[in-house]
Amino acid sequence: MSLPVAAILVAAGQSRRFGTDKLWIDMWGRPVWRWSLDALLAVPGMAKVALVVPADAVDRYRSSLPPDSGERVQVVGGGAERTDSVVAGIGALTAAGVAEETPVLVHDAARPAASPELMVRVVATVRGGTGAVPVVPVADSLKTIDAAKAVTGAVDRERVFAAQTPQGATLVQLRAAMEETHAWGRSATDEAAAMASGGIGVRAVEGEAINRKLTDPGEDAMLRAALGGWSVPLSAPAVGDGLCAGIGFDAHRLEQGRELHLGGLLFTGETGLAGHSDGDAALHAVIDALLGAARLGDVGSLFPPDDEKWRDADSAMLLAAAVARLREAGWRPAGVDLAIVARRPAIEPRRDELVKRLAELTGLEPDAVSVKGTTSDGLGFAGAEGIAAFAVATVAPAESDSEHSA
Repeated sequence: MSLPVAAILVAAGQSRRFGTDKLWIDMWGRPVWRWSLDALLAVPGMAKVALVVPADAVDRYRSSLPPDSGERVQVVGGGAERTDSVVAGIGALTAAGVAEETPVLVHDAARPAASPELMVRVVATVRGGTGAVPVVPVADSLKTIDAAKAVTGAVDRERVFAAQTPQGATLVQLRAAMEETHAWGRSATDEAAAMASGGIGVRAVEGEAINRKLTDPGEDAMLRAALGGWSVPLSAPAVGDGLCAGIGFDAHRLEQGRELHLGGLLFTGETGLAGHSDGDAALHAVIDALLGAARLGDVGSLFPPDDEKWRDADSAMLLAAAVARLREAGWRPAGVDLAIVARRPAIEPRRDELVKRLAELTGLEPDAVSVKGTTSDGLGFAGAEGIAAFAVATVAPAESDSEHSA
């Protein structure tokens, strides 16, 4: 059995530099802060997470917790400064009965790409008796400048590293460091600085280049691309005989009161999916894969979500329109492989129906279509909150129909 671990997830910032509430920006079906929380919950032995949020947003965050998080996550109001929020998190963990020698990770919610593996490395260092901070080398040359912006010197970057989170210490070490920082009125940019100034040893842990902090506008696009790389293949598989391949991904949140449309079929009695159209994530992934293979954009560009014409549209009709668009551009579908990630409904009982329906909508023979279902073992978005789908599709030049027809 894994030894217990705890965490403080700091999400109480005001996003002043970003201009909007950056922690609620959607990243592949989850807000930024949920990526950070889900990674913490995946750490072996994670017993309690204190999620520290703006005092007036406690209910909003609490209502958006993973349904299967149970009592492991406690949402508490934070303070005006980061140190105030960390202190609030320490108090919440203490009140919850977390033992003094328990390793505690302190993580910025605005770092959604930190991996559970990085967190495990930090925990291992804390168990060795010291505080821990992940760091990465600085790739750029560093200069000093004066008030007039004149370059006055260079900084040796060999001994300079960029600090990341999560940073770690035992609960008793973290409390002592923060209390001393407050008592002496010291300024601490992070927990590692507070520990070092309080005489607590801190060791560096190898960080991750992908573990960027979302700070300024435009950085969300880079992080979304990085997180998307965890969800879908980075490149389509190589194919021959004049074929081109594309990949597609889509995810929709469950929404009470809607019928579930999936793969062009109606699943009676199941909770439906949110979306501007009927929310059929499976068909949307297939559309993206086909359009991507032919370099014709994606489902959003062909059927804009702000166009009322597509409100509650049947996604089977959208797929048929996408296939027609392919043919206009000189392409035809050649094969589709679809994977549906959902806790429910079970895909296997209706696999043959799904294959037949996709074949009808794309003009393919059933043996050129593959459909499979899987689960995420209760983890993340597709574990409890929605349904995700991945698709790989190939297209062929339309003029070769006669060569490939059965």
